[in-house]
Amino acid sequence: MNDAVTKSYQDQAESLKGSIAGMDGARAQAMSDFVAHGFPTARSEDWRYSDLRDLRGKAFAPATHAGEKPTIPEAFGETAARFVFVNGRFSESRSDMGDLWQAASVRPLANHFMANPDRANELVRGRDGVSQLNTALAKDGMVIAIPAGVEIDDPVEIIHIMTNTADRAAHTRHIIELGEGASAHIVERFIGDDGAYWTNSILQGRVAEGAKLSHTRLQEEGAAAIHTGKVFAGVGAGGQYHACNLSLGGKVARFEAHVRLMSDESRATVDGVALAATGQSHDTLTHISHTMPHTTSDQIFRTVADSRGKTSFQGKVTVNKDAQKVEADQSFKALVFDRTAEANAKPELEIFADDVKCSHGATVGDLDAKAIFYLTSRGIDPVTARQMLVEAFAASALERIENEPVRDALMARVGDWMTARADKPVPESK
Repeated sequence: MNDAVTKSYQDQAESLKGSIAGMDGARAQAMSDFVAHGFPTARSEDWRYSDLRDLRGKAFAPATHAGEKPTIPEAFGETAARFVFVNGRFSESRSDMGDLWQAASVRPLANHFMANPDRANELVRGRDGVSQLNTALAKDGMVIAIPAGVEIDDPVEIIHIMTNTADRAAHTRHIIELGEGASAHIVERFIGDDGAYWTNSILQGRVAEGAKLSHTRLQEEGAAAIHTGKVFAGVGAGGQYHACNLSLGGKVARFEAHVRLMSDESRATVDGVALAATGQSHDTLTHISHTMPHTTSDQIFRTVADSRGKTSFQGKVTVNKDAQKVEADQSFKALVFDRTAEANAKPELEIFADDVKCSHGATVGDLDAKAIFYLTSRGIDPVTARQMLVEAFAASALERIENEPVRDALMARVGDWMTARADKPVPESK
């Protein structure tokens, strides 16, 4: 890898020494791992579809405080709290704690480790350069701990805004912990300007016995941005983790979900939609690990690629030797709008137990011309028919979002994306 890039990131990590209590050791180890391995390349199986040339070719300087007041997007509906991060740093003045502080422990990452420096060792360093740099260079994040039995009814929004950050990067780390029987819905939103910046975000989730964590992500980065977002979640007995990611923005965008089902009756549902316009690359990787018996997982992913757009999905399910009576399903479907669009799929099952029900499926195709003909024969114009089919296609991966305003907002984004392509030619019926 480029020595100047490595040196720049080493200097950035060195400048952060002592900035967050307890993190110096984790930073040093993560940076040592990054120096040894660098950024992943297409030779790595997990990264075979992702193009990280822009990351390998130059170092992104740390994002600084915004020189102007960014526009804060309106909430999708009622919220328990809204936490705003501008250029990777928590903005208390732009945030709204609501009533959440009365029911849960909420604090920025730096304050959390100041009170609990040993817990910095619990940070997931990851196995690739992207995760390792997040650990080495993270300056901020939100730590939310919901006590046992507490149910937070309205969503908690975490809004990431990048502005005036050309050739700069923000590395954020959030920690969400739910006690026994607790529940919460975290909504992450990522927006930015037209600069060529890099957002590198990780969320760690710990779901205790009988708890339920819903996690919705809406990625609407600027057109020249690089977005790398990861989730690492552990789920206890009878616990549930539900994730749904809608990827729309960025030049290169990648979402990863790593979920460990660690005790009986734990469950994970991981869904997503990626819509790639011309010149965009949207990549998704999931790894659901069934470590104990009587655990279940279900995944639904849908992608659409416009001309010269690319989507990819790599979904792996691992069932350990002693994890009997496991049920795992995985469904991936992709639409491509013309011959220059690209969709890749690599579903995997790695099963070491012998009493399981596991399945996966992947299909890639274009819009059904017969379905369009059917709709137009009933008086619906071709453009509207095409939009209806794509919205129905995406809805199957969004419908498990339980909060109606959030679900409707994501569906509206899909509709807007299709409206912008209303003049695309409609395939002829055969």
